[in-house]
Amino acid sequence: MNSKVPNQPSGPRRNRHGRGRRGPLLPMHLPAYRGRQERFDDAVMASAQRLSERWPQKIELIDFLIEPVPSDTLINQAQAVGDRIPLASSVAATASERAKIIIFRLPIEQIADSPGELLDLVHQCVVHEVSQLWVKPINEIDPSYFPDDPDYE
Repeated sequence: MNSKVPNQPSGPRRNRHGRGRRGPLLPMHLPAYRGRQERFDDAVMASAQRLSERWPQKIELIDFLIEPVPSDTLINQAQAVGDRIPLASSVAATASERAKIIIFRLPIEQIADSPGELLDLVHQCVVHEVSQLWVKPINEIDPSYFPDDPDYE
């Protein structure tokens, strides 16, 4: 015996009126259209792009990764020396792997008070990690953002 009801659509039901969502809730050109994670990804990529204007060949050799939070190992290492939770980390290149900079999204989002401050924090983290990888002063990596100030060396 066939248990299917005749004249019943076989596809998934949208809602009781059969319409469902008709389009995006926000237009694509508004900033709120993109989610938090996507905006954070954009901030990291904008920072890398900014550095690639000054260091085009060298920045291309670095992979930029975004993780929600640091690993337990990194947190434990920071706590052991009395540091705060890391906002970023870097791994030097090896013979078989490219250099990596890992930016931790949630700790940065928690301390940023505004979207502009989030962009600044992300760029500071990226520049700091590039500085660590290349063993160069921070103000040399991005002198327009970090002027000749002894606090940034």
